Amino acid sequence: MMERTMRHGETRPGRRHVLGGGLAGLALLVGPEARAAALPGRVPFALARAEEWSLTARNGRRYRVLLSWPPGEVPEAGWPVLYALDGNAMFEVLTGACRFLPDASQGVIVAIDFPLDDTEEARRDFEYTLPVPEGFSEVRGRHGGADALLAVIEHELRPLVEAAFRIDPARRALFGHSYGGLFALHALFTRTQSFSTYLAASPSIWWGGGVLLREAESFAAHPAPHGAPPRLLMTFGSLEGRLRPDGTVVPPGGQRRIMGDNVRELAERLHALPGRFGALEVQEFVGENHGSVRAAAAGRAVPFAFLA
Repeated sequence: MMERTMRHGETRPGRRHVLGGGLAGLALLVGPEARAAALPGRVPFALARAEEWSLTARNGRRYRVLLSWPPGEVPEAGWPVLYALDGNAMFEVLTGACRFLPDASQGVIVAIDFPLDDTEEARRDFEYTLPVPEGFSEVRGRHGGADALLAVIEHELRPLVEAAFRIDPARRALFGHSYGGLFALHALFTRTQSFSTYLAASPSIWWGGGVLLREAESFAAHPAPHGAPPRLLMTFGSLEGRLRPDGTVVPPGGQRRIMGDNVRELAERLHALPGRFGALEVQEFVGENHGSVRAAAAGRAVPFAFLA
């Protein structure tokens, strides 16, 4: 079941209303009365060509979905679409990156997250991580919900998106950061044809003591499915995983969770598979850590997905 939240009126091609996703208004360090007096023209700000959906999946789980779309007429083949995890954090930066592109090169952003009032403990850890064998000693806490979330995206959310927008089925991308990057690579290795482009930002390849790498081995061992080969972009920040608590630098290879080493090693494995990828790129962002790299990753991911 899906509900839309009305926030802002504007015409969308082929639709009666446009529902605006909310950006917070200007925050000044004064009370509301003083702000109103100082800024008599002050009005709430809403992101144009955007809306929010409330989705209750068939399994009873609720999701907050934020969407934005390009200006102008829909191309004959349909717009490309980028599905992203951690939507509450990533929607506006992904939409901003999209709107820096020429109008004709933009696409639909579909950012998925949990409702703002959600109180389920460790839900992100559960829904973004891989299933592992029972009793597997490398994993603690709730985990293993990635396949269920992938099923919601593929079989429940995607039909709703493609009923609301004309989408090019050959240009569907999936973006995730950190555990979301792990999720994107899991989708690539286990459901290769679900998306045409996979965007793994700072993927938690270390998680589960190598479970993802075993999926990569299985992916390599099986023949490529029919159809266009997938495209893959992996990105990371140069400061990720390299500092000890005392501020000293960990030497390369000296820590299991060093992001750049893990990404490059996986890329080397995948580059050794001729013909399995339409594109396979790795990009390091100098001076960025695990948090700050998200904006840089989004800025690279969107053109990689939409300018293909």
